Amino acid sequence: MLISLSSAAMSWKQFITLTFTVHHRLVSATIKNVMVILVRYLLVSSVAKLCLQEWMSPPSRVTTKYLADNDLLPSRLSRYQFLTPMDVNDVMGGDASSEEDDVEKRAMKSIGVHSLQYTNPSYVNEVKHEQQHHRRKQQHKKQQHNINSIDAVYFHHGFGASSLSWLPVLPSLTKQLGARVGVAHDSVGFGFTDRPQSLEAYSAEANVGIGLELLNDVDDAKASVGSSGENEKCEAGKERNIAIFGHSMGAKAALIMALACSKREDVRLNPSLVVLVAPALEGVSLPSTGSSTKKKASNNKISQLLRSIWVTWRKIFLDYPFRYGLRRLVGGSPNFWRKGLASAWGDPKRLSDSDVLRFQWPSIGMGWEQGLLNLVRSKLSSSSKSVLDDGELLQQVSSLPNTKVVIIYGSRDRIVKFEGSVAEKVKKEFPTVHIVRMEGLGHDPYEEDVDGFLRELKAVV
Repeated sequence: MLISLSSAAMSWKQFITLTFTVHHRLVSATIKNVMVILVRYLLVSSVAKLCLQEWMSPPSRVTTKYLADNDLLPSRLSRYQFLTPMDVNDVMGGDASSEEDDVEKRAMKSIGVHSLQYTNPSYVNEVKHEQQHHRRKQQHKKQQHNINSIDAVYFHHGFGASSLSWLPVLPSLTKQLGARVGVAHDSVGFGFTDRPQSLEAYSAEANVGIGLELLNDVDDAKASVGSSGENEKCEAGKERNIAIFGHSMGAKAALIMALACSKREDVRLNPSLVVLVAPALEGVSLPSTGSSTKKKASNNKISQLLRSIWVTWRKIFLDYPFRYGLRRLVGGSPNFWRKGLASAWGDPKRLSDSDVLRFQWPSIGMGWEQGLLNLVRSKLSSSSKSVLDDGELLQQVSSLPNTKVVIIYGSRDRIVKFEGSVAEKVKKEFPTVHIVRMEGLGHDPYEEDVDGFLRELKAVV
């Protein structure tokens, strides 16, 4: 009897334990299923909401062609034109173009470029005077000709900016240097310049090619305005002096342009002055990332298949979410640009609404976020054919005869920290380079203190 009762008690305990275990597992499974359903619902509803939002209410965007056709470009100095960048890869010591390179070049045959072009009023008056008094002017020119006079000034902007960042100082600098014209263009990937699919178009060399083509167009305009017989033909054949400015990331483009002008006989430009403002140069003011030699593409079919799979996966899971988030972040936050620019100014109190607008304006352009992605991808894929690092570039340009190299930086630059050891290193390794320190200013000294920048440049030049 006792054995039966003991067995019954054990069975009852096992039943309770089994019931509790089953109940616990059922509850756990139910909670897990509910969580899975909830996550799926949130994911599907979020994707559906984002797609509907992107389809029904996308951020307002316009093409640069629309702005140009309707006379809505951001400045009275703005120009929009299609051109093919001059190939300057040969001056960088790159290899001969491969078949893949030729395909890339054909893909980027013509690019719509937005630029600022300022003509010195004194030059316009000079042309009119020359047309009326050609003989007397010809004698006057012979008397006043100066080998150090500058014919044109070219400006390269930095990362996240556009040619508009040079707008506050471009006319004044052109006049101060006595130049005929000042030109700046939006680098591919920024501003109102087109965003082609070819990654080759986003390299520093391609941007230099754009700059040289713009200078050729400016020269053609000069010939049409001031044509006055055989004298103009003689003037066109002369080598002309040019001043080249480069800010931050644009410093490398400035150096490449200077090297191209010195090596290319068909360019006929002499880089008499090169000014680097807060230069972001690898191995100089930034850590070196190694050789920039272009990687050879594999012709293996399996590699090409894997690459096509990777490109498809990247577009779906990386590109589209990044572009959507970037559009909403920039368009939906009224203080996005002001907060970002405050870190670039030495004294944020100097940051004006017009300063913010110059950076914010290009974000209305169609596809600007895709251009930024292409630019980053171009840098990561080593699309440049250059075998010279930035330090070697600076060394070669600073060694050019009749070329003066000046570096200007702000003592409170928190983006490219030139103050201290970097400045001392440059003084030691590049003794011919003139270094100008602007007290209390940040990464954009020519925007933060226009008058001070002009004074410092005048003193050193």
